[in-house]
Amino acid sequence: MTDLETRLRELDLPEPPLGFDTDEVADRAARQARKRGAGIVVAVLAVAVAVVLSTVAGPEPVRPAATPATPPPVAEQSRVRLALSEAVVRALPGVHDLVLGRSAADSVGPDRMSVTAEFVDVTGRPGNFQLTVRGPRAAHQVVPADRLCTTAGSAPQCVRLPQPGGGVLVLSELVYQDQTGEPVREGSNGFLYRPDGSTVIVTGGPGYPLTQEQLTKVITDPAFVLP
Repeated sequence: MTDLETRLRELDLPEPPLGFDTDEVADRAARQARKRGAGIVVAVLAVAVAVVLSTVAGPEPVRPAATPATPPPVAEQSRVRLALSEAVVRALPGVHDLVLGRSAADSVGPDRMSVTAEFVDVTGRPGNFQLTVRGPRAAHQVVPADRLCTTAGSAPQCVRLPQPGGGVLVLSELVYQDQTGEPVREGSNGFLYRPDGSTVIVTGGPGYPLTQEQLTKVITDPAFVLP
């Protein structure tokens, strides 16, 4: 060994400072490792609990799909037409020349049917109106009851009549004065809103208009319902 090598080995040079505490770094790493381990355990436990709960509760029940609305069967249409004929006879004693369903307005649709009635009253005055019956699934086609009778004034006349069982009957008619000052009624309409969402509407046409009493007798007939 040379004299130079001997001298180099005898040198005791201090190590350069690291700038941090190695013990503190080791402690911090240990704490982070423990936190990660605890997080993994919590996640595993959560998955296990969810699996157990789903097994105990069983699968979520399948809700039945809503039955789509369909046009009324022919037998139901015939029943409503017969009931309308009988209702007109009761409301207008002495009526004659009664004809049902001779208008282009007669129609059927999902949970709905319309039929017209033409007649001549006991005094010989002709009149007509249209009856529309809707089931609960067609309620969205009807103007809500709270939007009727909202405008004050004499034309049209409009009244709201609560019905037994929670229904509402709205009657309206156009009233004006002729050249002599006599009141003239033209057109009578009725809207029956039932609690189950079904409705009956009577729309007056040209000719002799039904009085409110006659209109009420027709529109409140309990036979005007659809299955």
